[in-house]
Amino acid sequence: MFVLSLCRQFCPDKLPVEPDIRLGEGADGEVFSIVGDPNKVLKLGILYERHDRGFENYYQQIARVLEYLIRTQPPAYAHVYEHGYLGNYSRQMPAWKNGTQKFIIYYYTMEKLQKISEDERKVFHSILSHEDRGIDKDYSSEKIGEMLRGMSRALDFDAEKVTLFCDNIERADVKHCDLHPRNIMKNEAGTYKLIDLDRIELEKENDKVED
Repeated sequence: MFVLSLCRQFCPDKLPVEPDIRLGEGADGEVFSIVGDPNKVLKLGILYERHDRGFENYYQQIARVLEYLIRTQPPAYAHVYEHGYLGNYSRQMPAWKNGTQKFIIYYYTMEKLQKISEDERKVFHSILSHEDRGIDKDYSSEKIGEMLRGMSRALDFDAEKVTLFCDNIERADVKHCDLHPRNIMKNEAGTYKLIDLDRIELEKENDKVED
């Protein structure tokens, strides 16, 4: 993933902050630390045009979700500070790749978080397994408590904060479409947060909330 290099090529003057060290990457972008701001990170996202999906509409969906997160700050999700559209561009590709590739570049800044431990990753794997495949899970306090009591004999984690995190996911008016331990981090207080905010959908009752 080379979103920053594309950004420097097509929109070098549009970034609101200066990226520093690359902290991670995924299918839809890169995450960087920010020069002069140790408490935030920059996500540079990219959407490629595909025949089965209108990428302009998909970007608008992401933008609406980010705006909603900024306004409401649901506790299960990383805090978002700002977001923006950096442009719709195209570049020439080899003929065997159909010649021209169109793409949208966007960004958002969010709080800087810490990785969860291996024991915490195992806990969330047990709780969230199959969730990213669309299989409904039982997040009731009774069920979560039963699972955590069993795992506490072998793993080191804060059961109260895990339970609170699961409760916060259930109460949120947004749905994360890729619930997985790789998308869970924590702040300095040990509070768990979901990242990969490009993979979130607004619940139907919030579809018209845009201001």
